Amino acid sequence: MKLLVSINLGDRSTMHHLYPITLLDDVEQIMVVKDKPYPKMNKVQYYCPPNWSLKIPVVAFVLKFFIMCYLSIKEKPDLITGYLLFPHGILAFITGLLTGRKIGISTIAGPVELYAWGKSPIGKYSYHNQLPELSYIAKISLWILNKCDLITVTGSYTSKCLVKLNVDENKIFILPHVLDENFKFKDVNKEYDIIYVARLAQVKHIEILIKSIKVVKKQYPSIKVAIVGSGECRVKLEKLAQSLNLSENIDFVGYQSDVWNWYNKGKLSVLTSEREGFPYSVVESLSCGLPVISSNCGDVCDVIKDGYNGYIIVNYEDYDSFADKIIEMLKNPTIIDSFSENALKTAKEMTPENVSYIWKEIFQII
Repeated sequence: MKLLVSINLGDRSTMHHLYPITLLDDVEQIMVVKDKPYPKMNKVQYYCPPNWSLKIPVVAFVLKFFIMCYLSIKEKPDLITGYLLFPHGILAFITGLLTGRKIGISTIAGPVELYAWGKSPIGKYSYHNQLPELSYIAKISLWILNKCDLITVTGSYTSKCLVKLNVDENKIFILPHVLDENFKFKDVNKEYDIIYVARLAQVKHIEILIKSIKVVKKQYPSIKVAIVGSGECRVKLEKLAQSLNLSENIDFVGYQSDVWNWYNKGKLSVLTSEREGFPYSVVESLSCGLPVISSNCGDVCDVIKDGYNGYIIVNYEDYDSFADKIIEMLKNPTIIDSFSENALKTAKEMTPENVSYIWKEIFQII
């Protein structure tokens, strides 16, 4: 079996999505069209546009389209698939239609992919609210998905949203994220009460965490938080922390390549996003034994079980509720210990081998 894939995620994310497929004996080749030829994997061969074209996205897109068509005609893949509806899913869709191959699309960011191609509008598509009426773009997206042979999603929230919009549930498959072996529990000294790992982007709403820490500090004056990540909101967030007299409590440590070591420095993890597909930070936290206090932001509810390995906060803007759960856990170390054990149990179920088995079922059907 041969696969043709359009993807342009980071190296680690690309590895996590494609590695389980490489484990299948029936898969002989995975041809990946991507900006850069990384990461290296068994059975994976990269086809990249010239570096100069990457400075002009439209030119790079056109070149990728020609590469995809050439590979589809020459190699005759059994499936062409794209990760993210726009632009990679659309690229896979057009290529498959023109060359007569079966088509798959992976909606790894959740239902927002239908409504906002390549954009991230704030507030309009928060997943704890009912999604708006279908826009013109969303109707086109649905038409594309209904013409595909396969749709993979990261959890039941996205799956239910698509089924509600009359997408055939028989061609929707849930593929949870998996991690590499670096993410594991280490019995080390806990330097921080809370570890927050994310891009410092507006959709993550890290200001909610900072406001909740202001509330928590009234009972725990020495609370320590590490915010791990970089992004356009860093300066604004640092100013907010300073204005709330939290500079001594919150450390902005920037991007860290050994992020697994940072998880192991904390007692618990927090996620305050208004929407997510299936956030890596949640799986990473659980794999390192950290309970997670998360907003109700989509597919995350498949793995964070309220009162078992963490807590779910209904409204991402409710910083008082975040503060209440943080205080509850810090007051009761036994809760943290119990949730930590359950977090590790949950993480054990999310292995590359399990995802490989789902892909095996998919290939048998298509």
